[in-house]
Amino acid sequence: MESSTAVIESLEPMLPDSGKQGWNNSNAEQTTTSRSIVITPKQDQTSFKKRNSFRRLVTKSGESNISNGQITGPGTGTFVGLFTWLVDAKWRWTGFIFFASFYVTWTMFAVLFWLICYFHGDFETKESGLVGDVVANSSQPCVENIRDFTSIFLFSLEIQTTIGFGFSRVTEDCAAAIVTLTIQAILGTIIEAFLVGVVFTKLVRTKWRAQAIAFSQFSVICQQDGQLSLMFRIADRHTSRIIGARIRATLVSQTRTTREGHVVTLDQQPLRLHPSGEDSDLLLLWPTTIVHSITVESPLYGMNEADMMQAAFEIIVTLEGTTSSTDMSTQAMSSYLPCEILWGYRFDDMIGAKSDNGRPTVDHSLMDSIYPVGITAEDNGSVEFSPD
Repeated sequence: MESSTAVIESLEPMLPDSGKQGWNNSNAEQTTTSRSIVITPKQDQTSFKKRNSFRRLVTKSGESNISNGQITGPGTGTFVGLFTWLVDAKWRWTGFIFFASFYVTWTMFAVLFWLICYFHGDFETKESGLVGDVVANSSQPCVENIRDFTSIFLFSLEIQTTIGFGFSRVTEDCAAAIVTLTIQAILGTIIEAFLVGVVFTKLVRTKWRAQAIAFSQFSVICQQDGQLSLMFRIADRHTSRIIGARIRATLVSQTRTTREGHVVTLDQQPLRLHPSGEDSDLLLLWPTTIVHSITVESPLYGMNEADMMQAAFEIIVTLEGTTSSTDMSTQAMSSYLPCEILWGYRFDDMIGAKSDNGRPTVDHSLMDSIYPVGITAEDNGSVEFSPD
């Protein structure tokens, strides 16, 4: 039988008892006790197979693990897909596509102009009747001052970038060259607008801002204000704050059978959340513990530790808010599996008074620091549980 073991470094709260009365005691000596807690989830072979069969829908970093098959309909075309792919791709791939698109179009139209000039006879030598810019058939060349492929490539570059050195030009006697020139001018404008839109979107997108929002690696279950509660922690590590932040959590079950006997795949049930026991928008000036009270209305009601370890579900957490510096909305996601829900633990305090002026300081290294607390037999639904 396989088992999973999580090792969690835990520290005592940063503030001593005398320092918790206010922020003015900046010189108070802080006593920090370090301990390592080894957590081995209770499981049997059946529960292990269940969790293996239920793949994570959302990664810890907020990426979706859902694979869409063949999609048709509005908004699913190749152009939209390519734009989205370039926006989501890494900068090195976006930069490669940016440069390659120009060089490919310059070369492609240079080949077209070379073929037009070749079949028009613009490369005939003087022995074949070339006198200056006039060929043997007394007609003007398609493109003046063109000698080889290099000069044609430079001419193609001048057209698409509208540099206009004025040395080479398309004459009036060659309709094919005129049509090719207009097509290149239009296509070049479309490519430039497309690539500028991709680069601008990547620069202003809020994905990078969302990476500064941290979720705790584990969620815990313990008593909170006399009620058994599921809790996890969230923190904003960026200097520009998020205002009007709202958070929601959804419990996604692998399957659920309705009263009529219908089996619902990936059933969604909302979890009622409140930070610090109050229903309000999040104030992310410091790390906040999000609480879900396991009441009768909760999908987790009636489950003990053993039931939860055998269940196949995922709690998906979504945070939405507005960045104060850019006034743009941002979104961050994370998720918790049953094996990431620890019974009988509570998060350590992350706020202390380390600075000389006594200002509160947040120690983000304690983001996942926990300590054990007791859960009674009535709360756990089985036997009394008290971690060592």
